[in-house]
Amino acid sequence: MSEPHGIILKASDFQVQGKNVFVNPNKTGSVPGMLLIHGFFCHHCVKFMPTFNDIADNIGNGYCCASIESEELKGQDALTAALNFQGFPTICFFNQNGMIMGQYDGARDKSSVLDVICKSYHHCIENHQ
Repeated sequence: MSEPHGIILKASDFQVQGKNVFVNPNKTGSVPGMLLIHGFFCHHCVKFMPTFNDIADNIGNGYCCASIESEELKGQDALTAALNFQGFPTICFFNQNGMIMGQYDGARDKSSVLDVICKSYHHCIENHQ
């Protein structure tokens, strides 16, 4: 599997506050973004990684693509429970303060993911339809 592009996160880059999870805004540049939780062992993650990398390479300034590998979450029970992910790959979106706003459960193709980014965050890549 190819390595994810964008910002690679560690468990220490997250903070759990009650039911909310925050990505350190110093790591993400205090801009909204997409978080990919993936496993190198996961066939679905391997299949999605080129799409994630294409988005990360082309999204431009003002939006962040970040990822964390599932091995980094081992032993991080509070973080894993707060993220509440059910499988791989999990895609979440976070705001400019780093707060994870929810999980994406739509299609895993570039156009569908970019459509959510464009509609939710008003950050578009031209011709993504």
